[in-house]
Amino acid sequence: MEPIFALDIGTRMVMGLVMTKIQDQGYEILASACIEHRQRAMYDGQVHDVNEVARAVSTVKETLEKTLDVSLKQVAVAAAGRALRTEIASAERRELLPVRWEQETILALELEAVHQALHQLISTSEHNSDQYHCVGYSTIACWNEEEEISNLIGQRGKKAKVKVIATFLPRTVVDGLVSVLGRVGLEMMSLTLEPIAAGQAAIPQNMRRLNLALVDVGAGTADIALTQEGSFFAYGMVPMAGDEVTEAICEHYLLDFKVGEKIKRELSTKSRLKFADFLGNKVTVSKEEVLTVIEPVVSKLTQNIAKEITKLNEKVPQGIILIGGGSLTPMLPKMLAEVLGISPKRVGIQIRERLEDVQGEKGLKGPESITPIGIGISALEGTGLQYYTVIVNNIPIPIFEVQLTTVAEALLAAGISPRSFVGKPGAALTFEWNQEVRIIKGTMGRPAQLTVNSRPGRFDQTLNSGDHIEFMPGLPGKDAEVTTGEILPPFEKKWIFWNGRREDFLPRVYLNNQVLNIDDKIQDGYKLTYISNDNLQNLLEQKKTLFKEPILAPVTLTIKANGEVLKIVLERQLLVNGCLIEEICPIRDGDSIEVRQEQKTVGELSLQPKPLIFTINGQEFEYPSQVVEILFHGKPVSDNELLEDGMDLRVNGYKKMPILSDLLPYVKFPDEMPKGASLKLCVNGQEAEFTTALHPGDRVSASFE
Repeated sequence: MEPIFALDIGTRMVMGLVMTKIQDQGYEILASACIEHRQRAMYDGQVHDVNEVARAVSTVKETLEKTLDVSLKQVAVAAAGRALRTEIASAERRELLPVRWEQETILALELEAVHQALHQLISTSEHNSDQYHCVGYSTIACWNEEEEISNLIGQRGKKAKVKVIATFLPRTVVDGLVSVLGRVGLEMMSLTLEPIAAGQAAIPQNMRRLNLALVDVGAGTADIALTQEGSFFAYGMVPMAGDEVTEAICEHYLLDFKVGEKIKRELSTKSRLKFADFLGNKVTVSKEEVLTVIEPVVSKLTQNIAKEITKLNEKVPQGIILIGGGSLTPMLPKMLAEVLGISPKRVGIQIRERLEDVQGEKGLKGPESITPIGIGISALEGTGLQYYTVIVNNIPIPIFEVQLTTVAEALLAAGISPRSFVGKPGAALTFEWNQEVRIIKGTMGRPAQLTVNSRPGRFDQTLNSGDHIEFMPGLPGKDAEVTTGEILPPFEKKWIFWNGRREDFLPRVYLNNQVLNIDDKIQDGYKLTYISNDNLQNLLEQKKTLFKEPILAPVTLTIKANGEVLKIVLERQLLVNGCLIEEICPIRDGDSIEVRQEQKTVGELSLQPKPLIFTINGQEFEYPSQVVEILFHGKPVSDNELLEDGMDLRVNGYKKMPILSDLLPYVKFPDEMPKGASLKLCVNGQEAEFTTALHPGDRVSASFE
């Protein structure tokens, strides 16, 4: 088998290995190289300074090329578990007749399950799956004919099923790795997750039946993988690691980060430490003093790791295996055992020296070499995600076989919005026209132009490595626009005389009772009222909108007559060319329209004065009015006087008050009167004479005695 180049790009250092597989004898490391970043170019496993990280990778690459006298073009890498997302999904395959399940079939079934995991990630609203890459998966379980089995390859049956745990990382993490590799002329051939890769080397297959927790403590992150029943079943990450310990030392003693890192490493070999702080002061401290400084940070790191393990595992695992340079942090194994409540013997550090299946490079030691070895094993065994590149508009785009296969998916990976795949039609304009909904469509957009390898392509077309895609986004159509004049029906211009005044009679379009000009643009959602200029009814509707009331609405006058309130209704009349019109009629150019209001006179009220009331010999009597006189503001008005709103009229029926002799003709005397009788007159019980003046309500008595 051809050797592979495995590269571990860590927060603190870059380590590269060239490995090969020895038939039936494990693996051999042909060469290794390691270099620390000159400055902090990565944080929490993510590339922040592409140029600085690329410089370190280039140094490692050149060292290995010089050692082996080869040219390295492809590389296998792993991504840290920062912002890790995991999904568990299943896939199954059915056949009509029993078949033997071959490796290719099972691999395709596993990839189908990974596709399903991706769809599950898409369906969760909290994640934008377009921004995530699948970076690895592990098979949790498999079944043949509904019976769980450890390995499907070589088995026979009609139904096979697998369950996988797929891991996804933000695209920014993966794209950062791709950018670094591109700077040094390397092409990514395989990608996996660091805890998956580390597990390949740190925990042998036969030990994965135990419930173990693998913790890769690096500089920026602590990646976690859990085993049970023969496979890795859960992954997690704690966003802190060795750098926090170094920073605590730097803050306490005012040190440069590199000096703090040196002191941290010397804690395992020296009892007294000497250094110069940032201000040039020479300092000598004991190991115990520095341990006291870092103890709170190590305790916090331990608590976070233990919390993540118990959350993923739902119980305390049987053992903890530590790898990575950060696993050498003083007090970490002991504290982790105390927090989890297990024996310190159940927490151990895995080192390269105990990997029996890995030969060569005996100088490569310690727990920090486990992850790059695991990356190499994953690539050699084909368990990492295969990767290839396509070119989109002259930009290389990484394609992972389990995630992207079509032109459309490659365009999405290139950051091209799906909205640009088609020329979006312009927005339609919707409005109401006399309560009828009308829609004016926008113009159609120009479709996107797409070629694959200079030939017309399709969005669902399958891609191959190295394919060149040229994509020109579709152009959106124009939104619908229209003015009032453009939607007016054909009409005839007219002029008329309205109450003797010449004016134009044109169709009108109203928005909230306001007239729109012909150049006004119609907006979406307008509710328009259109009134034409064809007949009298439409003319009155226009005038009603103008005057805010119906033109032929009657007018009510309020008048008082002797204190009594009278309501007088005056109708309005409509004349067209001098003729009284009661029905709707057409209006032609030059017509004269007049609105006349009915008028009433004082005489039409037929007002009568109230009679004077007297009591004569015990009987009530109405003394008739002698005249009819109507007064307004104390002055007489004639019957021809026009009524006006608010008039207060007085109706008088007498020039003067009557005297007693005026009522005597209305008194009924007996037919026969006693001889010598004389007429006796009284008013209100008092003796009266013929000339006694009377007032309304007086009681009069007249008799012969």
